[in-house]
Amino acid sequence: KPAIVRATALAALRATPQGHEDVRLAATRDTDAEVRAAAADSLEAAEPTLRVRALAPLLSDPVRGVRTSAARSLVGVDRALFDAAQLRAFDAALAEYIAAQNTALDMPGARLNLAVVYQLTGEPVQAEANYLAALKIDPDFTPARANLAQFYSLRGEPEAAERVLAEGVARLPEQGELQYSLGLVLAELGKMPEAAAALARAAKLMPDRPRVRYNLALALQQSGKPREAERAFIEAQRLSPRDPATPYALAVLYAQQQRWADALAAVRQARQLSPDDPQLRQFEQQLQTRIRPGG
Repeated sequence: KPAIVRATALAALRATPQGHEDVRLAATRDTDAEVRAAAADSLEAAEPTLRVRALAPLLSDPVRGVRTSAARSLVGVDRALFDAAQLRAFDAALAEYIAAQNTALDMPGARLNLAVVYQLTGEPVQAEANYLAALKIDPDFTPARANLAQFYSLRGEPEAAERVLAEGVARLPEQGELQYSLGLVLAELGKMPEAAAALARAAKLMPDRPRVRYNLALALQQSGKPREAERAFIEAQRLSPRDPATPYALAVLYAQQQRWADALAAVRQARQLSPDDPQLRQFEQQLQTRIRPGG
């Protein structure tokens, strides 16, 4: 296949961190530099040991774009996993990557790239400054806004995350990912009615996302709206029928309403999907006790 086709296929794999490792690894040894760079990008979320094994050789690649792609995908990996020579090559390639971003500081994408590097290398002040700079250049640059909100959440500042996301939603109300992230942050803050409203908007904008429905159901459940929660759980189960978490959550919802037979049926569905889960087995036994005469 032509190099552009191979590189495009690897770009598609970037969205799925797991699987096709043999394809990704083989591509790191491709004769075409564009394919090697795409292979490095596709491994950015792989298991750290695999990343080091696959990408360390590319840190000394003759083509700068390959070296910097490998360095970017290795940012955040524990430095103890590298040997001394690999560390020197990584530091040099990462410096090249940072230098390249510094030539385009008027572009929000370059600021975002720098922010991610600084966040993953333990420099939060620099990370925050570059996230904010990206949004100053383009307030509607959703990747920077979403990453900044996550950055604040990880630092234990959910109120700051809420502020950043609320600003984004006000600007781009049809952006489902922002609505979803806002809903999760509001839930973290215990603002369940507001969280449910944001998650409902996200579910409407992203109707095929089972996890959005699932989290909407949890927010509705904790807002004292069991019927609406039940409908959202059932919709999540329809969208992702192999996920045992949803029938388990339904079982808990039914048990809270003392609908013991419905709860037992739901937990048995969950057990069919995850038969070795001791928590599900224990819950099923408790429900059976409730249903038995005298239980």
